[in-house]
Amino acid sequence: MVESGDLTPDPWRVVLFTVFPEGLVYQMVAAALQPLGHRVVGVVTSPGPKRRRSPVYQGVVAAVSPGIDVLVSNHPERWAAMLAPWRPDLIISGAFPWRIPADVLALTRLGAINLHDALLPRHRGPNATGWAFRNGEPETGFTIHRLTADFDTGPILAQGRIPIGDDDDMESLGAAFGTLIPELLRIALDRVARGEEGEPQDEGQATEAGLFEEAWQTIDWERPARSIHNQVRSWIGLRDIPRGALGTIEGQPLRITKTRLLPAAASLVPPGTLLTRDPDQLVVQCGDGPLAILAWQTLAPET
Repeated sequence: MVESGDLTPDPWRVVLFTVFPEGLVYQMVAAALQPLGHRVVGVVTSPGPKRRRSPVYQGVVAAVSPGIDVLVSNHPERWAAMLAPWRPDLIISGAFPWRIPADVLALTRLGAINLHDALLPRHRGPNATGWAFRNGEPETGFTIHRLTADFDTGPILAQGRIPIGDDDDMESLGAAFGTLIPELLRIALDRVARGEEGEPQDEGQATEAGLFEEAWQTIDWERPARSIHNQVRSWIGLRDIPRGALGTIEGQPLRITKTRLLPAAASLVPPGTLLTRDPDQLVVQCGDGPLAILAWQTLAPET
């Protein structure tokens, strides 16, 4: 554990780049800076690139405290000129869909750091938690690293691990992240104050975590129950992509958003058969046994 040292005596002017829903990244960063005497002077948010537009930036705008400037922009080439009057000492990025240009980074005295929901160098990219669920990985984590020209490649300043159990989903991992991130921010900010660059990432261990292919959204009940369970929880509601996977039961299309693994049981019924139904759950036969569906939405049949 890195112990706190003497931070720079001058308060930092911090600019935050984020589109994270409901302004949660803004709230965590502002809370971490406050006891250190630093402050957010401006927030940059965005509807996102044309191919991945999302309204979640509106929650960022609503969450920012009065008196703090907010820039909503899809034009990175203009940011340096617009941010220069903010005189940033440090940039912090978290869940932001654009590459921050070099001329923006050059405005800072202390550089830029990024928040990423994975154990870098594994799962670089926008869908790290989704891939951790899809792969059935036993753990994930969170990393704060120096921001460089390429996404999620900079030296690591702080990192923490979180186990993934069979019953975990985005809600439970989100709560674990919320507990871990403030401590990691404290460590990372202390190292920035000391002028430390962090530890280089091992390129030989790097993997990519891009958006899922469309076909992964459709459930094939012939697959094993665990694979379908991981499929459902891997659709975490990233940006404007709805949570959950799509499955059909007794001719009714459903968006399934939460499942639970059940003990394996031999059955002669074909996969996709509804075994039991009650107000709280559906139990469906998969390729190797039953799976409980705990949350779902009824969809209109395709015409």
